[in-house]
Amino acid sequence: MEELCYGFEWEDPTEFLLWDQADPEAQLENFLLDWPCLEDPSCMRTAQGGAGGAPSPAQPPGHGRQRRAANLRERRRMLSINAAFERLRGHVPTFPYERRLSKIDTLRLAIAYIALLRDILLSGCHPRAYVEQCLRKGWQSQAPAAWNTSDLTARLSWVKWD
Repeated sequence: MEELCYGFEWEDPTEFLLWDQADPEAQLENFLLDWPCLEDPSCMRTAQGGAGGAPSPAQPPGHGRQRRAANLRERRRMLSINAAFERLRGHVPTFPYERRLSKIDTLRLAIAYIALLRDILLSGCHPRAYVEQCLRKGWQSQAPAAWNTSDLTARLSWVKWD
């Protein structure tokens, strides 16, 4: 099976600055500029599989326009979702020079992090003292904390609290 390589250069810190600055509208404009075929109906006919560039007889008139509009809406929806994930990744703790978290890892980490923040607020302790106590002494409650996942605790242990 072929592995995907995204070509991240870890030595270039400027790449990571753009992760939490995703603007869906700008991304969409850049995406559409790369696809001039979307504006040219004759180009779409050949992509739809019609013989000799002619639309297939089973398609009603205007179907190509509706399909392009639906594709555009779907692209906008996906860009919006991806931009939201990028913003969320900017708010959860990460290791230095870590590869970009997947969507599911981002959601799991965000859930654990929100649970930790809730517990800190309910405890009334200073956040740093609370986290240090939990990391050093372990969680000594009757029920395990919802945030106490190996992923989040490993990330919190890398934070320099001074």
